[in-house]
Amino acid sequence: EVLKDYRFYIICLNMLAMPWIATGTFVYQSFISTSKNWGPYIIAQSFMIYSILSVVTLFFSGFLIDKFSSRKLLIYMNIPLLFSAFVLFYFSSSISSFVFLGLIGISNGLANVLGSSTWAEIYGVKFIGSIKALTSGLMVFSTAFGTALFGILIDKGFLIEQIALISALYILISIIL
Repeated sequence: EVLKDYRFYIICLNMLAMPWIATGTFVYQSFISTSKNWGPYIIAQSFMIYSILSVVTLFFSGFLIDKFSSRKLLIYMNIPLLFSAFVLFYFSSSISSFVFLGLIGISNGLANVLGSSTWAEIYGVKFIGSIKALTSGLMVFSTAFGTALFGILIDKGFLIEQIALISALYILISIIL
């Protein structure tokens, strides 16, 4: 029944943006570092901001969901991810690495909590196990897709700015839908 509901696919477009873009970023961090002239340790240092903001957002997102509901917050989940793509596109200073990964961390924190609560709000909890199993499989696929897509684009000679623009376009379309 869930597979017949168009809302499932629209929500999945939003839910799958974070895993494929973040995984592509993490796997090809040396390409990003080289492209932006950030030096060998900048992204590694930036992961601390990613982790902190991810955990902080996890704590606050539970409160926000209880107050406003997952459905109302879902549209905001990928806005920090969209901004991170713009940061990667427009800026090259080493400070932008911290902003870039920090914004990804905020979207990650939101996605981790919204991923379960949204399905429960829309479809109830009776079949939440089956729905979570399906969406978890899709998320694993999206991480493989992100790694492959980034790799293909890099092999074809795309710049990191162009890859960031493609990612931003996907995020923007999923938010609009």
